[in-house]
Amino acid sequence: MHVSERLLQLYADTNASIRTKLQETIKQNLGDGKSLRMSFEELTGTTNTTLSNEEKSAMDFAAWIKDGKKDATFLPYYVSLLEMHDAVLNKEATIPQSNPVDKTTVNETSVVVKAVVPVPQPVAVEDPKGKEKSLTSKPRYMPEAPVPSRAERAKYQRTIEPAKPRRKSGKWIGVLFLLTLLIGGGYIGYPYVMDLLEPKPEAKIVEETPKPGPEPVVQEPETNYVWLASKNVNLVSEPNGTTITYIGDIGDRYEIVKELDDHVEVNLDGTTAWAPIDSVTTDWPTRDLTDSALLDWVNTNLNNDWLGEAIPDFFAMNEAALTETIGAPYGRETDALNAYAFYNGGFFVIQQDKVHAIDWTNTQTTREAFSPLGEPVLETDDAVVYESETYSLRLFEGTNGQIRVRLTEK
Repeated sequence: MHVSERLLQLYADTNASIRTKLQETIKQNLGDGKSLRMSFEELTGTTNTTLSNEEKSAMDFAAWIKDGKKDATFLPYYVSLLEMHDAVLNKEATIPQSNPVDKTTVNETSVVVKAVVPVPQPVAVEDPKGKEKSLTSKPRYMPEAPVPSRAERAKYQRTIEPAKPRRKSGKWIGVLFLLTLLIGGGYIGYPYVMDLLEPKPEAKIVEETPKPGPEPVVQEPETNYVWLASKNVNLVSEPNGTTITYIGDIGDRYEIVKELDDHVEVNLDGTTAWAPIDSVTTDWPTRDLTDSALLDWVNTNLNNDWLGEAIPDFFAMNEAALTETIGAPYGRETDALNAYAFYNGGFFVIQQDKVHAIDWTNTQTTREAFSPLGEPVLETDDAVVYESETYSLRLFEGTNGQIRVRLTEK
């Protein structure tokens, strides 16, 4: 069974208080840093050579828990300890204590008291001459040259003589010239004036109705998708990286962002991750399975006593409505994409505050029980997928014989 599937199964089988005690014990043991292999040996008394020799501290482990358990280095270490939690919690972990160091030092500084000597302020001395100057009037302006008298100015004035009368003959010449212009202009302009006075037929203006052009065709952009073709696919933060952003299941559908070499970048509800090309497919067949036939199979072959409501009603609920309907879960976990609410009998997958899937854990259902549903959409050695128009029904087989069934709204 994949380590992520073991973690989901362990969360379904253990309560939150045990997991919290185990996490505190791990933090005390890791302290300022030690290898995960050595820490596992100290906590359990056994050796696990598959664990990493990389040194990790309690702060690294706390950050890993808070960040949604993305780092693949911590995942097998934590799952192995969770499987042996009885032995770990019953054994006292040895935590090296370090002698406290008094880092407080007192620095004595000499205080110099300086006497403040008052500085004498300059006293303003009033100038007695200032009053005398203010009483003295300003001297009158005296022109550099004397102003000439009226008689002298008269010498420079010009004598104005009366204008001589014009000759009267010029007026008659002007009148004759004007009469000639009027007579000639009237003769020449008469046809134009008459043409302006005649009424002209009004021109009819015909407005052409514009022909409607072809309506623009709105082309919706084509969206490409991929489906995971194998169980428990690690979606990493970068191509060939080790930081796991999300662990997907067979049959999950994602929108393609871009492709690069042997990886494809997919959209994860606001973030992205990279999936190996050999773990995805773009060819996803359809079957003639109806919603009613699929739901009838779920009601017949699975134990639904812990639900108490009709299956389709849960997919219209948010987390608050779910709690109000069947009570509060005994455990809750989150990752980069979903939240998981654990109950006795299974758990709910909540995506964007809405029930996205229902999982039945530790069922007695076999692969042969799915045969009445017809041909599956996809089948592997450890998983099988059936789909109707609205729902996806999947079976996951673990290496230890455990069977998990998931119903998802597409």
